[in-house]
Amino acid sequence: MRALVAFCSVTGTTRRVAEHIAEGLESAGVAAVLHDLRDGPPDITAFDILGFGFPTHFYRAAMPAEETITALGRLDGRSAFLFALYGTYRGSALNHARATLRRAGATEIGVFSCLGDDRFLGYTRLGYEFSPDHPTAEELEAARQFGRGLVATHAALQEGRMPTPDPVDPRTPLVFALERAAFSPLLVRSVHSRAFRPDPAVCTRCGRCSRVCPNSNVAWERHELPTWGRECMGCFECVASCPENAIHSALDWLVFRPFLAHNVRRAAHDPALEHAQVELQRGKIVRT
Repeated sequence: MRALVAFCSVTGTTRRVAEHIAEGLESAGVAAVLHDLRDGPPDITAFDILGFGFPTHFYRAAMPAEETITALGRLDGRSAFLFALYGTYRGSALNHARATLRRAGATEIGVFSCLGDDRFLGYTRLGYEFSPDHPTAEELEAARQFGRGLVATHAALQEGRMPTPDPVDPRTPLVFALERAAFSPLLVRSVHSRAFRPDPAVCTRCGRCSRVCPNSNVAWERHELPTWGRECMGCFECVASCPENAIHSALDWLVFRPFLAHNVRRAAHDPALEHAQVELQRGKIVRT
């Protein structure tokens, strides 16, 4: 028996959770294969169990994962699971992914979620890093146990016993839903991706923005200004990592400032969420 654990990871936290889920599957006797979605869509034909994981971006699944799940085609009852990381609130990210799998004909055998270190540029610019140092050792162990439990659920399904589905998340609040719509894949690629531009008077042509882009969307040649393509996934790692703060983006637009301030204010006063005070210094987050 073989299981696919496909994931989208920007800073490495989702990869760590994927690795622990794979360990759990392996400990229960299932060969688990990790697949980074930055390498393209996986070939699912050789797997008995399909798993997809992602960080939550703008209260939806990160774009590479969302698009991979949407393009799966007919799954005809095959066992599938999902896992998600979120720094503040995940909104309806899992709900949408679960609904897409159901429409494809998959049988859900489990969902898992945990906190992940949220270093989103819109928040760090305002001095906040949410859920710092997550996932914790306890959360990673929970991911491993989740992977182990998937095998028993899949076996029960093969015996004709349908698994009891996990409850769905509550509806996304209106403000978050508006943000999700404003950063849809269509708008990110057709509108927001055009807003990236380096300040030629400040940019040192170091190429760091190109190196950190998880989607290889930033082109750069030595001594030249970087340029942005249309495969942006909306993570803003290129902007956050710039040591000279030389890159302008859609997050500079006045229209988004009230939303970002609302998110930070709400999350900073939520006793269920941890946060650290930070500053961006030469492309690195420094806790203060």
